[in-house]
Amino acid sequence: MEESNKNYSVLKNIFNKDFVVSAIIPIIIFSIFNKLQMTFYGIILSGVWSIGIVIINFIKEHKINALASMSAIFSGIGLIGTIISKNPTFYLISPIIQDILYALIFFSSLLFERSLIQVIVEQSYLKNVSQEVKKKPKYKLVWRILTVAWGILNVSQAVLRTILLYSVSMSSYYAISTLYSNISSPLLLAFSILFPKWYWKNRSID
Repeated sequence: MEESNKNYSVLKNIFNKDFVVSAIIPIIIFSIFNKLQMTFYGIILSGVWSIGIVIINFIKEHKINALASMSAIFSGIGLIGTIISKNPTFYLISPIIQDILYALIFFSSLLFERSLIQVIVEQSYLKNVSQEVKKKPKYKLVWRILTVAWGILNVSQAVLRTILLYSVSMSSYYAISTLYSNISSPLLLAFSILFPKWYWKNRSID
């Protein structure tokens, strides 16, 4: 029962009003402007909104969320490119490039002592783990497994977005792409928090 409550608590913290603000509202903004034949402005406003949310959260919490920060950086690059080129497609393609770069970053982090997802989760959710535990082989192994999972997720997102880009309308692409990434990433983040505890509990960390 206690474990179930913990799982619910993690999911509740992820799928909250911030999810609506960061995932749903940009889709609504884009859809409205797209229907008004003002796709370019819809892209700009939804992009500015998404970046603004990250900045506001940073100001409120006074701490950097690594995943959100990287997403904001890529969104900013995509937004600037869209404004310069005056082509909405640039902004729609940028998440595909972002996914590929994310995958490369996650897989490359396996070459280091601490993989990227380990750094992210330890920074925000596992602050009280002792240095002795961190040196255990099974402690490191679980983060390797999760890092590979994150790499695969980003590859799958890139593939899905590429297929959608050439098979559905711009509005549908933006909606599905945004929802998918805003659901899959938080779910995998929740899994990244819960899985290590389950793994260490069922398989002795020693």
